[in-house]
Amino acid sequence: MNLCDNSEELKIKASGYAARCRLLRQQLKNTEHAYQYCEQLVKCYQLTPPSIKQGDLIPALNRMCCERWWFRKIKILRLRRIETVARNIELVNHSRSSYASYHAIRLNKQQKAQNRNYLSSTVITNENGETYTLQELADRSVSNPAIRRAELMVRIRGFEVVAGLLGHVGEFYTLTTPSRMHACLKHGYNNPKYDGTTPKQAQDYLTHLWALMRSELHRQGINLYGFRVVEPHHDGTPHWHLMLFMPEEQKTIVRRVMQHYAFLDTPNELGAKEHRFKAINIDPDKGTAAGYIAKYIAKNIDGYSLNQTPDDKTASETAEHIITWANTWGIRQFQQIGGPSVTVWRQLRRLDKVEDEELEQVRIAATANDWAAFMLATGGVGLSRKNHLIKPYYDYGWHLHQETGEITQTAENRYLESSHQRIVGVIAKGIAYDCRKHYWTVNTRAAGSLLNSPRGACEEAGSSTVRGSNRAGSVLSGLLPRDATTDRRSNEGK
Repeated sequence: MNLCDNSEELKIKASGYAARCRLLRQQLKNTEHAYQYCEQLVKCYQLTPPSIKQGDLIPALNRMCCERWWFRKIKILRLRRIETVARNIELVNHSRSSYASYHAIRLNKQQKAQNRNYLSSTVITNENGETYTLQELADRSVSNPAIRRAELMVRIRGFEVVAGLLGHVGEFYTLTTPSRMHACLKHGYNNPKYDGTTPKQAQDYLTHLWALMRSELHRQGINLYGFRVVEPHHDGTPHWHLMLFMPEEQKTIVRRVMQHYAFLDTPNELGAKEHRFKAINIDPDKGTAAGYIAKYIAKNIDGYSLNQTPDDKTASETAEHIITWANTWGIRQFQQIGGPSVTVWRQLRRLDKVEDEELEQVRIAATANDWAAFMLATGGVGLSRKNHLIKPYYDYGWHLHQETGEITQTAENRYLESSHQRIVGVIAKGIAYDCRKHYWTVNTRAAGSLLNSPRGACEEAGSSTVRGSNRAGSVLSGLLPRDATTDRRSNEGK
């Protein structure tokens, strides 16, 4: 398999590999043997076989017999492999193209244009006859960078308000990787210590490090809350910024624990003490915590209200490079740490007035964009997730038969495994509140590209129906084509 082939050639290859799996499955009547042979074929091309859930081999085998599954995996492999080569030959650095190669940026622009064309040409209608394009709904959801940035700032400001009420202090930490994970030096030449670590592997290293830190802090009874922002160095190696709040007496312990784990790997190398871990106390007299982290939020989303960057690129261009980097390597840029569920926050904003007074007060706080009031009304900052008063409500999707009007649950996906239950509302005091309001019908003839999507109903034209509110999230989650350049993983802090 030549990863330099164009998409059409790779699609033909994917079809051939899927056909080989189907042939093996037909020849080997034993399901376990067929899975083992197909698994070997997948690994032969350095792809990750599908996971087996609850001991059922059939869904995993169905995936390996599907050309769409193969093509999606191959596209991700191709993009990341070529980007790895670009980093190794000094094409991703401060002097060439910061954060991501020009090849990846060009592909990301093409994918965004295709997605926008798809969304703009796909029309959906609800049972009331209201018609929208998917692009109109996407522009009203967190898929819109401006809305996404505003929501993040609202939540960060809410954390800061609660910290002020509780007398807590804010700390800003920077956590980075050892020198061996950096492909290029600051001036653009290859790093002689570089060991071939990819940005994805470096991100996994930092994630593991943070898990160790949180476990130790939890053992000492310390519960932090705030936000984490991931952004790349000029060569694409990730580093973390953490804005965290805590009681002042815990500040010294938190610094000591984080510093200990940050220096477990090569603590004595040159520059480790200056760059591996930094801690800054947020002084309210010099500015707010929200204002301190605002530039990092904007830089990683759309570059809003930022001046030119040191490499003479405009802020919007820099943001485009960073987003391309995150999409290429599948890195989650923002994550909430502690506090209430943002999923519940978003669902309550879709819910109409309820009779329960306590839940209604929480709903009003969410609708009013008051994250601080919402957090206090749901139990405060020290409450564990399992003890939250309001939790997300999961249920299967609904399908409306156009001819008979019969409504059925979507219990299986196209690979014949049990469908994942999706978030459809909230549960409070044992009562489930379904926030879905409409049945949305997508006319696939008006949007022919739907047939190329994972849930494009697959083999026949007509229309498909999804129940949800008039927000794009519930519709787009099942309909948008997904690959390495479009997966934003933007459910921050669920």
